[in-house]
Amino acid sequence: MGSQTIRLGRIFGLEIGFNWSLLPFFLLVAWTMATEVLPSGAPGLSSTEYWIAGVVGTVVFYACLLAHELSHALVARTKGVKVAGITLWLFGGVTQLEGEPSRAQDQALITAVGPLTSLVLAAIFFGTQLLLGSLNAPLLLVTVLSWMALLNLVLGVFNLVPALPLDGGRLLGAAVWWRTGSKDRGTTGAVRVGRFFAYLLIALGALEVLAGGLLNGLWLALIGWFLLSAGAAEGRQVGVRSRLRQVPVAAVMTSPVPTLPGWLTCGQLVEAGSLGAGLYALHGVGGEPLGFLPRSRVEEAVRGGHPEWRLEALAVAAEQLTKVRPDEDLEAALLRLGPHLEQGALVVANGELVGTLAASDLARVAALAPLLSQRPQR
Repeated sequence: MGSQTIRLGRIFGLEIGFNWSLLPFFLLVAWTMATEVLPSGAPGLSSTEYWIAGVVGTVVFYACLLAHELSHALVARTKGVKVAGITLWLFGGVTQLEGEPSRAQDQALITAVGPLTSLVLAAIFFGTQLLLGSLNAPLLLVTVLSWMALLNLVLGVFNLVPALPLDGGRLLGAAVWWRTGSKDRGTTGAVRVGRFFAYLLIALGALEVLAGGLLNGLWLALIGWFLLSAGAAEGRQVGVRSRLRQVPVAAVMTSPVPTLPGWLTCGQLVEAGSLGAGLYALHGVGGEPLGFLPRSRVEEAVRGGHPEWRLEALAVAAEQLTKVRPDEDLEAALLRLGPHLEQGALVVANGELVGTLAASDLARVAALAPLLSQRPQR
C-alpha cells in the first residue's frame, strides 16, 4: 500500500486500508444523513441523535463497500489470482491484484460478484427495514436501514455502468475479450464506451449547475472527470503491455548483480552517491552472503531519520523475493511482481542468479519504446 494509505488491519489474510481522500466523502455522507435524510425520515429528535446515527450509518455503508471489494478479492483467489490488499478511497474501493485472470470468463466472474454483493446487501437492508417497520421499531433505525438499502442499490447499479474502471467497464471488456480472443481489444473497446459515459456525466453535471444544483452538478462532473482520466490511464496501459511483451527481462535487468558490504550505514551509502541500482546483494566481512537490499529500504530509513542503520539490518532473504527468468517477457514478470516491484526480483537461469530486476531498471523500457513501435524494412 502507498504512503497515503492508512492501514486498518487484515481480513482473510488481506491487508485492508483507506486513502486519506476517503475522509471528506465520509464526512459528506454523514453530514447528509444527519442534517437531511434522518430529520426528514424520523422528525422530532435531537441533532446529537441524528449525528450519532449518521456516523454509525456511514461506517456501516463503508463496511458494505468493503464487502463489495472482498467479494472481488475472494473470487479472484479461487481463480488463482493473488491479491495484495484492498484500499478504500474517495470513489469507493480498489482491490489490488498481483496478477490478471487468464480467461475472459474468470475476469467476468471476478468482476460481476462485486455489484451482485451490493445488490444482495440492498435487498437485505430493505427486507430488514420492512420487518422492523412492521414491528414498530424506532423510526430512526428504520430510516437508517432504508438509507443503507438505497446506498447499496446505487452502488451496485452505478458500478454496472460500462465505463472503466467501474465493474461494468470490466464486464464489457471481458465480453469483448471472450468474443474476439484479445484482451487488449476488450480493454480498448471498454475505454471507448467509458469515454462516452464520462462526457455524458460531465455534460449532465454542467446542466445541473446551470439549473441551480451546484453541489449535485459538481459531483456529477467530478465523477465524469474521474472516469475519463481513469479510462485514459487504462488505455495507455494497453499500449504499455503491448510493448512489454516484446522485451525480455534480460534486456533490462541489472547484471552482474551489484554488491555492497553489509557493515556500511544507510547514511554513508547515500552520502557517497552509490545508491544507483534498485537491488543489491550484501556480503559480510568474510565475503559471506547476508541477503539482498532493496534500494527503497535505504531511502525509507534515511527519510525516517535513521541514517545510522547498517545495511545488513535491512537485508531481505532470497526466499522473500520474487524469482523471474531472463527469457520471460516483462509483462508477465511485472504481473507476478505486482505491488512488490519496489522490492525487486531476482533473475534466475538454470538455478543460478544472473541479475536483478527493479523499478529503476524499467526506465530502459521507456528509452526502447519508440524503437519498439517501428517495423524493420524488408
